[in-house]
Amino acid sequence: MGDAAGHGATGNRRQALLINQEHARLLDLGRAQHLLAAHHEVHELMLAEAPLGEVLTRLVRGIERHADGMIGTVLLFDAETRTLGHCAAPSLPRSYVEGIDGSVVGPEVGSCGAAAYHGREVIVDDIEHDPRWRAFRQLARDHSLRACWSAPVLDASGEVLGTFALYYDAPRKPSAGELRLIRQSSRLAAVAIERHRVHAELKRLATRDTLTGLPNRALLVDRLTQALARSQRTGSEIAVVFCDLDDFKLVNDSLGHELGDWVLREVAGRLAAAVRPGDTVARFGGDEFVVVADGITAGGALRLAQRLHGALDAPFVHPASGEHAVGTTLGIALADAGVSAEEAIRRADNALYDAKRAGVPTRVYSHELHQRANERLKLHGELRRALAREQLRLLYQPVFDLASDRVVAFEALMRWDNPQLGSVSPARFIPAAEQTGLIVELGEWALRTAAAQARRWAEQGTPVTVAVNLSARQLLDPELPARVERALAATELSAELLIVEVTETALLDHDVLAARSLAALAALGVHIALDDFGTGYSSFGRLRRLPIDAIKIDREFVAGLGVDPDANAIVTAIVGLARGLDLLVTAEGVETPEQLELLREQGVTHVQGFHLGRPQDPAAAGALLRRDGAHGPS
Repeated sequence: MGDAAGHGATGNRRQALLINQEHARLLDLGRAQHLLAAHHEVHELMLAEAPLGEVLTRLVRGIERHADGMIGTVLLFDAETRTLGHCAAPSLPRSYVEGIDGSVVGPEVGSCGAAAYHGREVIVDDIEHDPRWRAFRQLARDHSLRACWSAPVLDASGEVLGTFALYYDAPRKPSAGELRLIRQSSRLAAVAIERHRVHAELKRLATRDTLTGLPNRALLVDRLTQALARSQRTGSEIAVVFCDLDDFKLVNDSLGHELGDWVLREVAGRLAAAVRPGDTVARFGGDEFVVVADGITAGGALRLAQRLHGALDAPFVHPASGEHAVGTTLGIALADAGVSAEEAIRRADNALYDAKRAGVPTRVYSHELHQRANERLKLHGELRRALAREQLRLLYQPVFDLASDRVVAFEALMRWDNPQLGSVSPARFIPAAEQTGLIVELGEWALRTAAAQARRWAEQGTPVTVAVNLSARQLLDPELPARVERALAATELSAELLIVEVTETALLDHDVLAARSLAALAALGVHIALDDFGTGYSSFGRLRRLPIDAIKIDREFVAGLGVDPDANAIVTAIVGLARGLDLLVTAEGVETPEQLELLREQGVTHVQGFHLGRPQDPAAAGALLRRDGAHGPS
């Protein structure tokens, strides 16, 4: 009987152990399922570019679903002040959150403060008796919090980003599975925080001039566009003041770029101090700045110009090199109702040009300048006749693959030879065509001509993709997909040999309509490249949603490589973004061997520019193809 009883007790213990093990296994499985669900939700929110607080709140709620009584929180660490700030705590009482918000980290600042201080997990199973909670014990007691397990949220280099913690209303030690849950949750929080910071930095780089901290050209146009829209409703006037530093090149060339950068920062500070609150001061590029003043009269604009001149009249005193005088010339345009931001800036720039030509400090856009606009109308008429008279032609600039040094594509570039005007620059006639709507006809001609040429090369045994630029007006044309389809059908060109290039600015200005056109083109099998990338401020989520195959780094940033740290940073960011989206990257405007090598080091895969090959006629381009890349990069 005794043996039977002993065997029975042993069997019961074994059965209880098996039950406990199965219970633990099921708990771990439940935790894994909840974490997987939270992981999925968090990544969906990150891709949708939801605010960081919303992303981390969803993470915490997903973890809290695991067990009753579990309360989660994420705090963010401020390295400058060494404090922890509230980010996500959906189930903690507001009064408790306010009590710990802004706490300076330290070894006895609760579980989270200690975890951030030491950079490791801090498990407190009973707040009531743990010395690390001495300063916050009464606060925890008032809110019925008895246990707190905290893990630091660390970035890839081990730096503290914040903390993830779980609270309970009774003393409790974590199981091995619960410890894994805390660690996995803190890692997921780290991914969300790091992604948010990278995106914020990309956005800052895209909208701010990193040398001066001022808005850059893209943000300037955005703000001016909004101001012009308000002025149409309110009838208020807007002044656009274009500022150019007269003697800056002398300072930069004779004393070096470091001092030149210092002068630009000083100029930015003085201009910002001279304008009214609410006015915008932007760095337009190089030594050019633009001021936008909303709700101002003509007299007020002139007084503003006087203040700007006064701000820059005093010499700039550098601690090492002494005094430096830098003059400035201003052009002012009072924006009319209905004028675009680009046109308002162009008018101010025209006034500036006129002031420099006349040798005066300030010029206001006037009727005389309006006469030049009439000359543009004449240009429009000549351009309209150019199509019928076959004055237009396409040249083809080669695009090289850096891995093989071979031609992989050509970009078709339009040229106009007019008997009276001579060779007219695209920078002059393309905007004119855009303004009149003639760009749609020119664009269709370019599509058909480029497609026909690509078909001929394919028939000759040298198939190559050809890129054709699309303007903003073409993107808004509802017939665009049909026009492209007709061009492909008429020339019997395979869609995979055609690339359409759209500028980032055009895409941003007409988001919904452009996306619709691009989706239709992608459905045809046409490749799509985003041109002049970096001049706007496309978001990660927007790019992900568009059927884009490649991005082209704007020549402005290529020109700055090795010279301007901002350009290096932006190119690095663009290449990283492209890799994350699995996009090809082409750098345009490569003019020196040094730029080519820097782009190669950055991981850029395709390049084009005068250093590699100028735009050329079809015969020369065909010869280059037959030589199979003999004139590629070196």
